Amino acid sequence: MALTRRNWLKTAGAGLAAAPAALGAFEEYFQAASGAPAGMSRIVTACGICSPSCGIQAWVQDGRLRFLEGLPGDASGGGHLCGKGTAGAMMLYDPDRLKYPMKRTNPRKGLHEDPGWVRISWQEALDEIAFRMKQTVDSYGTEALLFVTLPLPDMWGRFMKAMGVVNRIDHRDECFQTDTIIQKYTTGGKSWCNDFENSKYILLFGWDILAKAKLAYATGIAKARENGGKVVHFSPNYTATSRFANEWITIKPGTDLAVALAMIHVIVGENLYNKEFVDQYTNFGKYESEIRAHFAQYTPEWAETISGVKAADIRRIAREFAATRPAIAPAHKKSLCANYMNSTQLVHAISILNILAGTIDRPGGRYFPRMHGIPGVDAIYPPPAYPPKKGRRVDGRDKLPLVNEVDQGIFSTLADGMLNKYPGMIKFSFWHAYTILGFPSPLRMVEALKTVDFTVVMDTLPTDTVTLADIVLPSAMYLEGNDAVARDYIAKYPQTVARQAVSAPIFEAKSIAWVALELGKRLCPDYFKTPDGSWINLSTLLDEKVKRAGLGENFADFKAKGLVEKQQPFTPRTTFVSVPGAEGKCQIYVPQFPAKGADPLPKWIPKRDAPNDHYPYYYMTFIPAIHRRNTTENNSILHEIMPTNHAIINPAMAKKHGISEGQTVLLRSRAGQMELPAHLSETVPADVVMVAHGFGHTSAALSLAGGKGARDGDLIPDASIEEFTAAGNYGGASCIMDAVCSIEPL
Repeated sequence: MALTRRNWLKTAGAGLAAAPAALGAFEEYFQAASGAPAGMSRIVTACGICSPSCGIQAWVQDGRLRFLEGLPGDASGGGHLCGKGTAGAMMLYDPDRLKYPMKRTNPRKGLHEDPGWVRISWQEALDEIAFRMKQTVDSYGTEALLFVTLPLPDMWGRFMKAMGVVNRIDHRDECFQTDTIIQKYTTGGKSWCNDFENSKYILLFGWDILAKAKLAYATGIAKARENGGKVVHFSPNYTATSRFANEWITIKPGTDLAVALAMIHVIVGENLYNKEFVDQYTNFGKYESEIRAHFAQYTPEWAETISGVKAADIRRIAREFAATRPAIAPAHKKSLCANYMNSTQLVHAISILNILAGTIDRPGGRYFPRMHGIPGVDAIYPPPAYPPKKGRRVDGRDKLPLVNEVDQGIFSTLADGMLNKYPGMIKFSFWHAYTILGFPSPLRMVEALKTVDFTVVMDTLPTDTVTLADIVLPSAMYLEGNDAVARDYIAKYPQTVARQAVSAPIFEAKSIAWVALELGKRLCPDYFKTPDGSWINLSTLLDEKVKRAGLGENFADFKAKGLVEKQQPFTPRTTFVSVPGAEGKCQIYVPQFPAKGADPLPKWIPKRDAPNDHYPYYYMTFIPAIHRRNTTENNSILHEIMPTNHAIINPAMAKKHGISEGQTVLLRSRAGQMELPAHLSETVPADVVMVAHGFGHTSAALSLAGGKGARDGDLIPDASIEEFTAAGNYGGASCIMDAVCSIEPL
């Protein structure tokens, strides 16, 4: 079926009754619309696929979403959407969406067990959940509750704080937790803002930025090249970013740290740093002798023996980076911040490179977002004092003081805590928008979940985690809700976009904020009342947020505008870190770290697993640009583009093992094994096996994604907290690519 604009509108409008399983002709589909389609209304909203929240104009007819495209003039998306954002309608109208609350009738739990779902009302579901939570707390204390969820939105965070939840777990140890810690102590806080378009030298360690489909970044990189900037990409494999870069340099997996340390050695040893910035705005002078002595050991020749990158190239690139101003070395998430045991040290080294370049909150560098101040629920309706958090951390996070400070993570040690450290401690768990596929060694997480007496899962689709639940709640998605989204990616001046519903929630889907309010009424009512004693109203709360932020008289007024901007000159900061002892300066040497179990300067530690006789190959995973982690594989459009994953190997490796294109191979690691077809590609080094993340869903209720591909996490070992502390992984990097494997044909 050729997908023209006309028949796209026809099929999308059919909604759940006729969501297409395969559409085809994407060349036509991914063209921007021209002009307002006849008989349709335009709604301005914001994408919710990923955090830059690109502006959207949605075309709606007779209450049904017909088409999505970028918002002209929007700074984040530049008037465009990526493939995932454009295909959002198929997430809204996915025929497999969870439609109403359900309760399990089969007491046996497992990925291949039929839960025996029966439909129940929201009232029944909420009453049962509240009863189970209260029963758990009364009998075992709050440490027996496990919430696998982000702390957002603020109403949901308020509920967990009001309940005294100790064990809230999220994925950020697999994402940007380490960079949050490092930037807090080195420059003043995690920033998502990179002024790529004004950079003259962009140094990328491993981050395949152009293949991640974050338009806010990709557009800036492209503009930098147009403006004469140089892009250097260190990466083991040849990627889309490698092709775009001026220079691609292959590197052994997990050794970026060695190169970064050697670059600092050159820049400091040859006094190439931005002396004006470093002298005035950093603690270099106070700790100069310690800094120089520390980095003296990390020569380019030393780094070459570890990384495979020639010493002459390291020295040349270090000099270019220091001399070509302004320069930037970004650290976004995952690839640099979480993949290896040494990721915390790497992001510290990268932060130092940016400080030495003198581009912290300066044009062409990392800068802090200028944003509208949107108050949270606690500012509008101040709560009673929250109860103290009492009890043990099941993931062992309390053994890592810096991680405990930022209140993020930890996925990677959760199963070990539940199965080995504190077996039976968790009696009740609530999962929101997370699936076991996001964990290293996901089958270990399945076994851990089986030990929990009662589990609630709230999601949009019947994921593998849903299969293990006792009660399932259908969640609304971003195209069904309202919010004010303040930009924190492209944010040289305040910009806030209205996220407004383009469709009423499908069937009985509700928001997690609504669930927080309803559970709060049942379990901790004093935290969900206004000063006059009435219940908090979510619409009134949003109106008040908008008004206090100066975005409009109320949300209706704000959404009529769609996007509110306050253009103003960019004034660089003169004060930075606010932690005690920092004196408002960027910190290269972090004197606060030793007391918190960390090194004040980054030192070399190796990746967790190295190739050996049993497992001779590096195992690398990646998130394809087509999909959002493990959440879009059931989207009919995106599924057609990429329905499954493969073991991607170099032809030389294939020849060595007698493997042909498409042949099924067996991969083994110390954590597990999996089978999937081979795909031969010269872009992968001969000692690496690459597998895309997000596949291997087993849920039979996912009509497209179920049974397709293999779980990449089956080969990735999870960890104990003791492993992290022993290795000096003080930032809790989850080591999600720190594995090695063997391969054999079947």
